[in-house]
Amino acid sequence: MKLIRAAVIAFMFATGCNQSEGLMTATTEDVQQLLDDQKAGFVVITNETDALFLDEAEKALLEKKESALQFNVFRNNGKNENPNGLSKNPFRSEMQHANAIYYLKDGKVYGEYEFETHEGLRQQEELRYFIDSMTGGTANE
Repeated sequence: MKLIRAAVIAFMFATGCNQSEGLMTATTEDVQQLLDDQKAGFVVITNETDALFLDEAEKALLEKKESALQFNVFRNNGKNENPNGLSKNPFRSEMQHANAIYYLKDGKVYGEYEFETHEGLRQQEELRYFIDSMTGGTANE
């Protein structure tokens, strides 16, 4: 089942298919597959489950018809909390900060935006700008 899910996510990023626009809950394996396949796409690394910036990210992604894998460092399997309750970011060398959105390209971090840098309208504007600048401003408009 995990292999099928990873294949679907990889296919979506590879083909630009954004039927599942917005934030998609991801496991360690999902994010690693995106890195290994050297595809382009957005990844949100977070330590929150219900934060306003996640709503803002979802809104900005939907407006731009983009999707992002959402990886919670307390839920490495995507659903359940880590058995020991500790935060684990296996992507710390590539994506160091929690509560940030990254754009990956060719298996490397190409851009980063930390959500807690701005709030409110300024955050919305900066998120839209970040998404446009990473996708060349032609995000399926």
